[in-house]
Amino acid sequence: MFSGIVEETGFFKGLSRAKDAYRLKIATKKSFGPVKKGDSVSINGACLTLVGITNDLLLFDVTGETFAGTSLRYLRHNAVCNVERALQWKSRIDGHFVSGHVDGVRTIKNIRRRGGFEMDMSTGKEDSARVVKKGSIAIDGISLTISNVYDDRIRLSIIPFTLLNTNLRYKKIGDKVNVEFDILGKYAERALCGKKEIPAVTDRFLKMRGFI
Repeated sequence: MFSGIVEETGFFKGLSRAKDAYRLKIATKKSFGPVKKGDSVSINGACLTLVGITNDLLLFDVTGETFAGTSLRYLRHNAVCNVERALQWKSRIDGHFVSGHVDGVRTIKNIRRRGGFEMDMSTGKEDSARVVKKGSIAIDGISLTISNVYDDRIRLSIIPFTLLNTNLRYKKIGDKVNVEFDILGKYAERALCGKKEIPAVTDRFLKMRGFI
């Protein structure tokens, strides 16, 4: 379990085949840690197991399923990655509960840098029940708040500290990002509606039911 508060940014240094998996190499600062073999570490929001440390590189095995279902397959040499160690039992939760199980890959649709930093991310019909205004979402492992919801996208407002200390400062329109929807929302969705389609919680939805 993670908090979505990125501890450090590292650099992608290579990907190779290792038996039935891929071997991912991430370079971090010497001050990062402590970490040991077997630890769970979030790389761009994907929970991976640390299998080795060599020459200041963190080594992870990535299954074919994880590789195909995350943005890790789009990484290029020296791409900046968000890194976070798993929470300890007595850790403070400054972000929100992030499992490190990526729900899918989405596309950055727009970036605005005037008077702050706003980013629009694409969403599909299947996402509508899992995104609400002022709700939480993890983008590349970063705990963010949804500032607005539209039919085919959501808007995220990024504070300067987050922009400076994560890979978001390098993102461009069209880039792919890992997305994990709020785990509490997913459990509520399952408990209330099972496998039925859930209407999006929009202003129109709330007005029709007399909430606003």
